[in-house]
Amino acid sequence: MFKIDIIYKISDIFSVMLYSSRIGGSAFVTAFLPFLAALVMLLPAQGADMANYALCDVRVLYLFDDPTRIDWPTIYYLNDYHGCRVDVVSLSAENKFRKESHELTDKQLFLHNYMLPVDDSLWLDSLAADLFRERRPDIIIFGNLNNRQLDGVFKEYVMNLPYDDRRVFNILKVYRLLNRPDDEAGSRPTVSLNSRELSNRYADRLNSEVTYFFPWYRREDSYAQKLVHYALIRKHQETHSPEPDFLSGINPTRLVGIIEGLPVTGPMKTTFQKQARKFVGYFGAARKSVGRNRADLIVNGYRELMFLGEQTASAAATETATDFQQFIRDLLARAERAALQAAGVTWEGQIILRDSPHGPRLKFIAAVSANGPQAVRLANIKFHPHWDTTVTVLDERAVNISPHQSYVKEYLIDIERSRLETQVPESLSFSAEIVYGQIPLEVYTTLPLWKAPDIQINFDPDFFFVPPVATLDVDRVISSMNWKVIITKPYEFSGKVKINLATPRGLFAGAYRQELTLDKGSRRETVRIPFTVSKLFEQGIQNQTVTLSMDDRLVAADTGRVRIASCEVADTIRVGFMPDTTGLLEDALRLTDAAFSPLTDRTLVTADLDAYNVIVMGSGCFRRYPSLREVTDRFEDYLRYGGSVVVFGQPDDWPQGLLPVSLAPAGERLQQAEISCRIENARILSQPHEIKTADLLGYFADSRLAASAVVSPAERVFTTASGGTLLSVSRIGDGQVIFCGLPLLEMISELDLEAIHLFSNILNY
Repeated sequence: MFKIDIIYKISDIFSVMLYSSRIGGSAFVTAFLPFLAALVMLLPAQGADMANYALCDVRVLYLFDDPTRIDWPTIYYLNDYHGCRVDVVSLSAENKFRKESHELTDKQLFLHNYMLPVDDSLWLDSLAADLFRERRPDIIIFGNLNNRQLDGVFKEYVMNLPYDDRRVFNILKVYRLLNRPDDEAGSRPTVSLNSRELSNRYADRLNSEVTYFFPWYRREDSYAQKLVHYALIRKHQETHSPEPDFLSGINPTRLVGIIEGLPVTGPMKTTFQKQARKFVGYFGAARKSVGRNRADLIVNGYRELMFLGEQTASAAATETATDFQQFIRDLLARAERAALQAAGVTWEGQIILRDSPHGPRLKFIAAVSANGPQAVRLANIKFHPHWDTTVTVLDERAVNISPHQSYVKEYLIDIERSRLETQVPESLSFSAEIVYGQIPLEVYTTLPLWKAPDIQINFDPDFFFVPPVATLDVDRVISSMNWKVIITKPYEFSGKVKINLATPRGLFAGAYRQELTLDKGSRRETVRIPFTVSKLFEQGIQNQTVTLSMDDRLVAADTGRVRIASCEVADTIRVGFMPDTTGLLEDALRLTDAAFSPLTDRTLVTADLDAYNVIVMGSGCFRRYPSLREVTDRFEDYLRYGGSVVVFGQPDDWPQGLLPVSLAPAGERLQQAEISCRIENARILSQPHEIKTADLLGYFADSRLAASAVVSPAERVFTTASGGTLLSVSRIGDGQVIFCGLPLLEMISELDLEAIHLFSNILNY
């Protein structure tokens, strides 16, 4: 309503100005121009329509690791203004490869969360194969990133990825977000955007779409910077002109150029080029047209693209470009969505499975609405059975649907009961051919025969070490513990599920809730499964599996690892800890018999630190403790009177001056031969557990990331070839600062025996 009122007001102003010019009021007109410009700026920005999405072939990959720091205004500038497809990607560590995806296909906006087994040397290859399965992105943007273990490795991979002449698409530009315009020497901003203005421009989409990905999102709390700056850190283009925009030097519509580059000659190539130019011409003209003329242009352009797709599919020369056919399929899908939107066609197909005395029955409801400038014709409706190559025509009687009218019809379909009860991962599929003018548009509706709900079950944590079992003459249960299992489900989901635990030899599950009713209104359900270990439990790492099923069908599963390992902590020791960003520190402490409690920011300022024998600083903890810089004197007093501070590996933006020890961390990828033990009989390697150095450092047999540092003063136990420190003890009065840059917590999560023993030694030091 506001927009309409503004338009009417502008119309009135034009009338007044026109009348004023007739009576010689040029000064009045001149005075009114700034006011008119201000009114025009109040109009909402026109978003990218389906035609723009179809014409733009540019894909952008935006990397993040903190969802609260995603630069959504810049993402929407690329997606909405330019029409780019944007894939927003995060990487995190887990014990197995897993991906969660959410998509707004019509808006060309996708969110992917990758969980990667970093202990597997092939995780990077698996990530690249999945991420670049269809094609490589044209632009990669590295946003606010702190996880150097994953994001740093992927960034290095991208920077060294060679140009592939066999591909149609390669990475043309790589950008990095700058925290300040002078963030780093040689990294001057090449793209600067007004984030606040963009946030206001795309406010409606931000509020409606980002909450689909992150329900907790609030636009007013996100990315408050006025200006954001991005540095171009790599490009493949041979251009020396300024590049003030992400797409500078990149033609967003590349179909014609790609066709011209195909190894095809003669009349065939001429035909391909002509059809490609027609498609681009029709869609380009449609962006400047409205009403029926726009719809006709888009539908005609889609027809030319269909002809081009059919002809290039049979051309052997197109097979030399590995991603050409996928590009054409993706372009056809985008163009078809634009054609359906322009023609005003709304298709809704509903598949209903119902029980009857004679077994399950299938009903299909077809609904077509015509909201465009002219009538459309429903030509036919077909059923595509997954068990047969023959397509069944349900209705071939053509029906004309006038503008602003709808057509609904139900179809009862006889299918053998065994076809509907099968558990094969196929789908029931129906299609309808809708004709606009003389051009057919085909739409599909599919429904899996049985679709597993979006439920997950996970051990928390997914590793467990238990103390050694006492030696007895009879097989008695020696120790009792419990796994925590977490079920994650959609907010609206409800239903009955069954939980089953499969245990290794010598480990016995106690009584737990095997049948569970999940109710609406919650997202998580926690189940504790008690278990006991006997002397029959074998040495080494053993696996146990928990499964979740519905109606005797497997829905989700997870595997946990368990082993016998001693991690003794003296009864007199009380541990205070500042959590790391992964939560592994708390998980490891829970598996020991140590008395521990998390520290708050207020604890650091006001509480008695002497209540703790050991204070442990997890990786990246300083970001969550704003008062940490103000309590340096308290830490110094705590250390001088016998306290122990343990600092695990930190990112390289660790602030100086927090402790009475100089600490300058820097990530380093290391192999076993590059690590030396300078003090073989160090107390930290011998009490209460004798550490086998060769076994501990065997973790680095494959190249691994570690957080080495320059520590001074310090007794350095483990050092690197470059002079960095991986384990050290700094004496401060009667206490000490212990720095451990080894990926000790990650090693513990993999149940590395020597890492567990070293963790015990550090807490007992």
